[in-house]
Amino acid sequence: MLREYSQTRARIPRTPFYRTLSRASLLALILFSAFPVISQADLLTEREAVNLALSRPVWLEAETGRLLLAESVVTEAGLMPNPVFDFSRDRLAMPGGDITERSVHISQTFDFSGRRSLRREAAARRLDAEKFDGRIRRLNTIAEVRRTFAEALHYMQIQDALGLRLTRIEQASKVTAKLAKAGEASGYDRRRLEREVHTARTRLTVAQADAARSREKLAALTGNKPDATLRLQGDLLPDAAPALGLLQTSLRQRPDLASLLAQAEALSREQQAAQRGWVPDLTVGIGQKTLDETTRRGSGAIVGLSFSIPLLDHGQAAQQRSHAQAQTVRAEHALALSKADADLRGAWQQSEELRKAALANRRDASDGSHNLSNIAEAAYRAGEAGLLELLDAYRSELDFVTSELDLALRARLARIELETLSGVSSYE
Repeated sequence: MLREYSQTRARIPRTPFYRTLSRASLLALILFSAFPVISQADLLTEREAVNLALSRPVWLEAETGRLLLAESVVTEAGLMPNPVFDFSRDRLAMPGGDITERSVHISQTFDFSGRRSLRREAAARRLDAEKFDGRIRRLNTIAEVRRTFAEALHYMQIQDALGLRLTRIEQASKVTAKLAKAGEASGYDRRRLEREVHTARTRLTVAQADAARSREKLAALTGNKPDATLRLQGDLLPDAAPALGLLQTSLRQRPDLASLLAQAEALSREQQAAQRGWVPDLTVGIGQKTLDETTRRGSGAIVGLSFSIPLLDHGQAAQQRSHAQAQTVRAEHALALSKADADLRGAWQQSEELRKAALANRRDASDGSHNLSNIAEAAYRAGEAGLLELLDAYRSELDFVTSELDLALRARLARIELETLSGVSSYE
């Protein structure tokens, strides 16, 4: 087939007019039609997407609800038990006449051990833990929006690059088809270009599907309806990461780690409350009793004291349980901190290496890829290269561009993970 292609090319007339007009016209049609006019569509930046996600009413309501629930536990732990009102009426049938006895009694239980105060402090520490959990949920939401935005931007740029290549190949295919009818191009060129068009269109369809899915996900996170004309604005390649020492310092205050410490403090307060289980609660009651008989009536005050005797249960089980839970949470904190530090160091190195590789690839793209296309175009104008050589240069340029975008996306995702691991976000 290659021999037939070479023989066919040899039979094509190469007049100066053809070499000047046909190649120059073909190249001009390919180049000028490959750059579509971009309409003024709405632009969405990464920061705007994050702000939209964090300002959604349902997101704010969910966070407010969790916080109010934890605050209600603090309020409940600080309340004294309600007083108890008791009324009784007894009637006895006696030989000399009925006797009626009435009593009204109000009792109140008092905590002299300080357990209620300690339990309220424990609930307050759990409220702090919930606030830290809310911060980590906020950081995770920011990271998810940023990852989705980066993926959507990546797919849209891939789609633009594939659309540019498809436009070039389609124009080349149309011109080559006309030249083939006039006997100035081979049938092999025409069929090869038709196959290239089909392949390019398929890749573009896949990229459009990926871009549509990422736009749908981004719209769900931001609470907006996906708009086909919406354009994402930004650079995939991230800035240089902060120094590792600064990130490690911030890691100690990461919300999820701080939440574990707050939970451990809450359990310590509960343990202290359980240690005071040997001090009973005192119940004081006052009231009045009235006695009615046939010939006389009398009334008097009632004063009562009652308390439990902590002989069998003086809080030893609750003390053991809270101590074990506090020990477990502190151990989990130590393990989580050790793992987070290792993950942070690895993510920092990965982020820096990927960014350096992406920058080097971008410099190579500006120095080598476009020069390759220029060389192929100049050779095609001069008749020193065929159409397939020109298309091969365009294909190499596309591969270089897609590789650059893939590498920039990886660098961006690594940077987002690094900020999430450190607990510090540039959008906080």
